[in-house]
Amino acid sequence: MKNIKSILISVLIVCSIITFSLTIYGCGNGDKKVSTTDLEDASIGKADTASAVNGDWLIIRELADAEKLNPIVTNDASASEIDSYIFENLNNLDQETFELIPMIAEIPTVSDDHLSYTYKIKKNVTFSDGHPLTGEDVVFTMKAIKNPLADDAALRNYFEYVIRVDLVNGDPYTVKFTMSKPYWRALYSNGLVQVCPKHILDPQGLTDKITWEELVDFKTAEKDPNVKTFADFLNSQEVSRESKYVVGTGPYVLESWKTGQAVTLKRNPVYWDKTHTPAYTDKIIFKTIQDNSASVVSAKNKEVDAMYVVAPIDFYKNLANAEEFDLVKAKPSEPTYTYLAWNEVNPLFQDSKVRMALSYLVDRKTIIDKILYGDAIPIQSHVYFKNKKLLNSDLPEIPFDIEKAKQLLTEAGWKDSDGDGVLDKVVNGKKMDFKFTFLTIPNPVRQQILLVVIDALKKVGIQAELQQIEWSVYLDKTKKHEFDATYSAWQLGVAPEDPYQIWHSSQSEGEGSNYISFKNPKSDSLIEAYRNEFDEAKRIDILKRWQKLIYDQQPYTFVWSSKSRYVYNKRFKNARWYSKSPSPTYNEWWVPKNLQKYTQNSQAD
Repeated sequence: MKNIKSILISVLIVCSIITFSLTIYGCGNGDKKVSTTDLEDASIGKADTASAVNGDWLIIRELADAEKLNPIVTNDASASEIDSYIFENLNNLDQETFELIPMIAEIPTVSDDHLSYTYKIKKNVTFSDGHPLTGEDVVFTMKAIKNPLADDAALRNYFEYVIRVDLVNGDPYTVKFTMSKPYWRALYSNGLVQVCPKHILDPQGLTDKITWEELVDFKTAEKDPNVKTFADFLNSQEVSRESKYVVGTGPYVLESWKTGQAVTLKRNPVYWDKTHTPAYTDKIIFKTIQDNSASVVSAKNKEVDAMYVVAPIDFYKNLANAEEFDLVKAKPSEPTYTYLAWNEVNPLFQDSKVRMALSYLVDRKTIIDKILYGDAIPIQSHVYFKNKKLLNSDLPEIPFDIEKAKQLLTEAGWKDSDGDGVLDKVVNGKKMDFKFTFLTIPNPVRQQILLVVIDALKKVGIQAELQQIEWSVYLDKTKKHEFDATYSAWQLGVAPEDPYQIWHSSQSEGEGSNYISFKNPKSDSLIEAYRNEFDEAKRIDILKRWQKLIYDQQPYTFVWSSKSRYVYNKRFKNARWYSKSPSPTYNEWWVPKNLQKYTQNSQAD
């Protein structure tokens, strides 16, 4: 699913969360489909499934372990990709047209006042243990999402206006979402919910004892011990790691998760929708290989079947002769953007002039040309650069300009008063040196990029260091705002754009996605107006004005959007590349019988 929210990426060099990069306008009723073709398509190619057969395994390289595999409490791109094969949505987005289509439920009937969305659930949908999915599971899932004590701030904000979800007249296959106020994007946020099994996650009916009124905020929720008891269970590691809990209705099931080694999925033998959703390979294995050089060797040795190539030098030089190793290269366009984030909890970054100065100290052209092999486009906005309808194209590119940076820093009161080569300023009555640390994950390309930035900072009297930590620790520290600055990226989705998750002040609390603590009343006002505006032209105008505000404030230094780089073993057929993140849909890939390498009882290399 993770088309609902923005997701942090661990694998990409240009790494991070979902911006709803395609535009879907209006909230239609009944079976009406809404087209979203504003984003330029990648070269998808024709389907090649006429001779498709089942069998074989598909081993995919992952840079780090997933965070959690319960879709409610994770905001990690690796986990979200894995979840997409296990869990399913009420509705889905067509991968080529991005039209909203039925999945486990029909397209909802929407009331004229946009305050209710009624879904008819298909009666043949079952979880992988054979238990039927009903409206009770939808109600349960929404109560779990709305629980203020659950670790799901990145997801919960999209359901702020959902005040309750109920069975209609007791019908277990009809559910109604009731809204407190209209939200133009609710057709998608409601429809793209991944449904979890109540009979597994709440067999005692604990959530039945919790009223919707008790889920409105933290203070109210804390009064009922049942709310905390269930949240603690949902937040626990076992719920997101053990196969007995990670159960969905999708084409694959979790077989095992060996920490630091692999997450293994196997085909769901009782999958309900084999006609429309293929699952050709017996297993999909997400194999953790932290070292990039080792991953390239694994691909050449056919120990890995598909991988995102993190380092451009590996793609262009170390895999220059990929065909000699039966590897095929692909460079799809995936909606992502990369940025430097300045944590405004730190007094160093609380002045917009300082943040703008820092943006002038990033030599995008040199980094793109020398480190990224020209495979990136400089950006100035949170909106994906190919989405011409929504993008504010009037924002000028911020060049590499040391003198301009010095001028802005001087205007902000920073100078080298003691001649030690480092800028300083009296902040809250105390002299403060301009020194900070970039927090990042072990990654040679990130390190190269940040060292270029650090060198430029030094030229104006700013001293920066680099600290590399493991991905799970990185996620924990950024969620808790325990960092100065970082280099990261957001993975963008194909559902409609809503900047609330990342940018609204409320999302700086409770481990929300506004982990830089950017708080701006005017920005909040524009975001809220955007959420509530059903007129397309007015909504676009609001979003463009909001982009200009963010540009002027520079809470992020937006740097670039890159081409993606993949290699895969040529024995796989129907490897298609969609305009989404991640581009491959691995359950569609298949291998001819004479080329299959693994059987059910094989041991992976």
